[in-house]
Amino acid sequence: MLFPTFDYFLFLPLVALAHWVLRANGHRTAWLLVASLAFYASWNPVDTGLLLLVIALAYTMGRVVAALREPQRGPALLASALLLLAPLLYYKYAGFLLENLRYVWPDAPTPPASHLPIGISFYSFQALAYVIDVRRGQAPEKDPLRFTTFLLFFPHLVAGPILRASNLLTQLAAERTLSRTDVGEGLARLGVGLVKKVLVADVLRLGMVDSVFTDPGSFTGLEVLVALYAYSLQIYCDFSGYTDFAIGSARLFGLRIPENFDRPYQALSVANYWRRWHMTLSDWVRDYVYHPLGGSRGGGWAPYRNTLITLLILGFWHGANWTFLVYGLVHGGAVCLNRWWRKSGPGATSSGSTGVAGVVWRWALTFHFVVLARILFRADDLTQAWALVQSLGNLALVMPRFAPHAWVVLGLGYLAHFTPTRWTTLARTRFALLPAPVWGTALAVAGWACVRWGPGDTLAFIYYDF
Repeated sequence: MLFPTFDYFLFLPLVALAHWVLRANGHRTAWLLVASLAFYASWNPVDTGLLLLVIALAYTMGRVVAALREPQRGPALLASALLLLAPLLYYKYAGFLLENLRYVWPDAPTPPASHLPIGISFYSFQALAYVIDVRRGQAPEKDPLRFTTFLLFFPHLVAGPILRASNLLTQLAAERTLSRTDVGEGLARLGVGLVKKVLVADVLRLGMVDSVFTDPGSFTGLEVLVALYAYSLQIYCDFSGYTDFAIGSARLFGLRIPENFDRPYQALSVANYWRRWHMTLSDWVRDYVYHPLGGSRGGGWAPYRNTLITLLILGFWHGANWTFLVYGLVHGGAVCLNRWWRKSGPGATSSGSTGVAGVVWRWALTFHFVVLARILFRADDLTQAWALVQSLGNLALVMPRFAPHAWVVLGLGYLAHFTPTRWTTLARTRFALLPAPVWGTALAVAGWACVRWGPGDTLAFIYYDF
């Protein structure tokens, strides 16, 4: 069941209505569990069994780790990590590893033929984080119903945000209330998510991006560059639109889940970009990889090593492909270079990064680095990535051959992205103050616009593949 569909806009209010009709908090939680199971099973009922297995393992291992004495907790945590990550490693990475192993060992086992269970990267990381937090002193959750609902909660289940147990379990345990502001701001997020996904991301995908990445040799360097700008906006609106759906849906149940984006293309460094893009994943690798490795403590090359390892894991999390490994390495190298520049290089004594001119060049350099690195993120393999790089050198003087509709969407999309964050917050707050009939009218207009100017096809969110 995809968010920007009639099915979901029927499913969500019915689930929310039944949730509030129930009086007892435990009954409401049980209802959310049932609805979330139905939501996930609508894709592939068989995968639901794997998800429930991971949940059961996380719940059990959390209780086990908490009950053990300190010397035994480390080995128990290691065993938990191996068990919880085993499905992810098998379904997502076993084929990649065996396929590459066959280059040096032709008789290596054949890669398993299997599909990637939807959402496995997200719920595996959430489950592992829970057990690690218990190891660090967090009290384990005793209620299996509440714990299962935490990991299964359908608004964030498939593509995040990646939640911490301390965030949602506390809310599920407390008595929930629904305010007018919750409804108004929740509906505003749903409307914005719908527009981002259907009227921006999907239009750019079909109008500019797919054709160029399918056959880059048929396009000029300028067209390839425009397509990269379009893809960067597409993936932002696609993923942040999903997050808007997730946050808006949760608000209708009186629950709050964290933001995942903060105008990432306004970043003035690559490190700052990762603090703005997929923030819950960036926080996850910071807290569970970077800091345990030593973080920025110590001198010499240790901070640079830790940064590279962290960004490599972050890149490879997105997919079992050399493109994602190189993507992580490139971003890690850029963050390391930026750190060296500020700490030991010319930037340590230079004032060239201050003032309007300094801000502009730092932004332009960061933005175009991120855009060009998207080649690795979008390309199917390194061969296609190289073909795109070569196509950028095609300087034929031909006007870009894209439809006017796509150009308008590209321009308006970036214009909206570079507005101040406070404008969005203010608009959302004021929308929540409007009469309920205006809410319904606004959503109806957004739906009509999607039918009128959308691509006409229901396209899955990009991060469903991760």
